[in-house]
Parts: sequence; structure tokens; C-alpha cells
Amino acid sequence: MKMLASCMFCSFALAACGGAAPAPAAPAETPAAPATAAAAPSGPIKPIGEATVGDTSKCPVSGEEFVVTADSPKVEHEGKTYYFCCSGCAKKFASDPAKYLTKKD
Repeated sequence: MKMLASCMFCSFALAACGGAAPAPAAPAETPAAPATAAAAPSGPIKPIGEATVGDTSKCPVSGEEFVVTADSPKVEHEGKTYYFCCSGCAKKFASDPAKYLTKKD
């Protein structure tokens, strides 16, 4: 009986200590938002077609306010550079600029 109790105790001890508890995970750091959407629009909103890198503007297709970055999708049309919130909007605009330039800002 003592032998059985000893075996059970050892089994329990090995099972309980067999795998050390994992170290607590480090607190999750909040990743920096991507540059294209990171900066919250601030400052005056430049009219569509007049914005440059660093300006806050509106996407001519979606109407979303965003900060223009060097990586922002753009389309040249009739001597102006139009910036977009995403490449999908740039493609839509390129296929029919008049449709989007007649919208009210």
C-alpha cells in the first residue's frame, strides 16, 4: 500500500511539474498604424486635385478624408494630380474621371 501511495505521489508530482508553466506573455504592444492611414486628418482639407504630400484631402471616389503620403495612389488628369485613399479608388477614377469630378465635395 505504501508502495502504491508513493507511486501515485510521484506520478502526481511529475505530472504537475512535468512542464513548467509558460512565462507570462509580455504585454502586447500596440503596433504603429501604417503611414497611409496612420495620421489622423488634421489641418485644413485641401481641395481635390490641389493636395500635395503631407496635406489632408478627400478621396475623389470614396469621399474619405486622409493624409496624402508619398505612397498614396495617384492619377494624373488634365494637368492635376489626384490622390486616393486606396488603389481601388484610383482604378475607378482612372476609368471614368468625369464621373468623380462632377461630384460635390
